[in-house]
Amino acid sequence: MTKSISLINGEFKETISVYDRGLSYGDGLFETMIWHKKSGGKPIFFVEYWKRHIMRLIKGCKILKIPPPNLDVLEKSRKKILKRSYIEGLNNGILKVLLTRGVGGRGYKFDRSMKPTMIFQVFPYKKPEKENYLNGVNVKFCKTQISTNDNIYGIKHLNRLDSVLARSEWKNNYFEGVFSDHKGNLVEGTMTNIFFIKDNILYTPKLNSAGIDGVMKKVVKDKAGLFFKKFVSKKINIDEVEFYDGMFITNSAIKILPVKKLGLVKFNITREIKGMIDFYDYQNSKRVDNLELI
Repeated sequence: MTKSISLINGEFKETISVYDRGLSYGDGLFETMIWHKKSGGKPIFFVEYWKRHIMRLIKGCKILKIPPPNLDVLEKSRKKILKRSYIEGLNNGILKVLLTRGVGGRGYKFDRSMKPTMIFQVFPYKKPEKENYLNGVNVKFCKTQISTNDNIYGIKHLNRLDSVLARSEWKNNYFEGVFSDHKGNLVEGTMTNIFFIKDNILYTPKLNSAGIDGVMKKVVKDKAGLFFKKFVSKKINIDEVEFYDGMFITNSAIKILPVKKLGLVKFNITREIKGMIDFYDYQNSKRVDNLELI
């Protein structure tokens, strides 16, 4: 399988209404996660951190005042599209869930009785090369500043123009780019959350009016005590970066990926980072409740 599969409101198709508010206004939310088929036997499918992703989706619905999806319908749609993906020759990949406010007329005002559009998509996925986990990746400071909004920061809404513009700043010489706000404080990557290490203390930028509260970021925080003596969420200015010994980036697909260089600042791949990579590789190989337990 080389193309994606789409399930829209329970039907296999690839088109939505031109009047869908997700298209017109970016009025909606999305989640991206990794899925696998359990090895051997009849097809049983695992989606990593499914419960965490759905909890964030529901939180976003409350903030955007979109009726939250029925959990049974979500489960049914998940099973339906993963079964089709397996039939078409895919044993793992990306599962993306999008929820828009639904189809409406012209204008920003919305009808609260509007029926949301629910889209499930499956894509093939290839992890970063093993060399990237062993030696780290290069990351740049983005010229594009991240937008701030006290009302919607933290959730994964469909308005991702900051990342679209920032991603146009480089070709293949960098793996990722890092956003800062108008005060020069680091926020996150275009598709990742960011972490720094100093003296066995784990630091991450404190979200304040901008950024996504990543699922993998929460997992790392929950398990930080296994590798670090302390976890700190604080403002981190661009000028402070050279103070740290190590850096890594995270999202639900790449898990833990070390950074060898941010701009001109070089980092070590510390023992803590190596330990975390090994830990999540092991959990993934065991398929422990599709990683929902950790």
